[in-house]
Amino acid sequence: MDHNDVERLERVNAQIHALLHDEQPGILDLTGQQEDTIRQLGESLNTLTEALSALTHAAHHLSTGDLDVQVLAKLPAGHHLKNLQSTLRHLNLQAEEHGAQRQGISARKQERACPDATDSLTGVYSRRYFMDFATKEFLRSQRYSHIFSVIQMDIDHLKKINDTHGRAVGDEVLKAFGANCLEVLRESDVLGRIGGEEFSIILPETEMEGALIVAERVRRSIADLKVYTNVQIVHFTVSIGVTSFRQDDSCLDDVLKRADEALYLAKNAGRNKVVSTG
Repeated sequence: MDHNDVERLERVNAQIHALLHDEQPGILDLTGQQEDTIRQLGESLNTLTEALSALTHAAHHLSTGDLDVQVLAKLPAGHHLKNLQSTLRHLNLQAEEHGAQRQGISARKQERACPDATDSLTGVYSRRYFMDFATKEFLRSQRYSHIFSVIQMDIDHLKKINDTHGRAVGDEVLKAFGANCLEVLRESDVLGRIGGEEFSIILPETEMEGALIVAERVRRSIADLKVYTNVQIVHFTVSIGVTSFRQDDSCLDDVLKRADEALYLAKNAGRNKVVSTG
């Protein structure tokens, strides 16, 4: 549900509020709206509004003694009203979750400026912040039967880079890696440095297929990356493991363990690869 859908749903809710409080609302303007559940709700409400308006008009005539008035009102069947209520309740829940997600993104932007929330070298989220966020995402997905995915990454042969070019170059590799990942990731994705050359990503509302696309995008961008030193250009790669949350996962560690297993397989397969485990 995007921002436009939320606004459309707010107009539907306002129409219902007006009907319940005898404010005699006008007809909802549905011109140009796509054929979806929110439009169907609007059409049902317009039918109900027209019917109630006709009944009100007829009642006025009857009260003046005009017994010949015709009542041209077609009210929706009871089961249609129940379906309308159920659908509206479901859409409002989606809107609340959309709002919470937008607030979460905004809060993460603010938290990135907090020293405790970020890794001092790379500028990505710290291990502590990442694990706190991952735990909350796990509990949210478990409660609402949502999905999220985890990407585990190791920079290939970072020790060799340090030994060959010096730790200062190794630090530049780490910084370049973090910055490059942030460029290719989506706004809702959360990247953290877990330790050393190990990084992890939480991808909210993302199934395995989408996570693999993101992981491959990261892998390719790192393989094309160049870090310039005083002597030469340093190239490096990354090994990546991917998994997704399952409803039978009892805790966050179950998800992280599968991602670690996938990462282990990627490294054993020759590195610079993406491997997933279900």
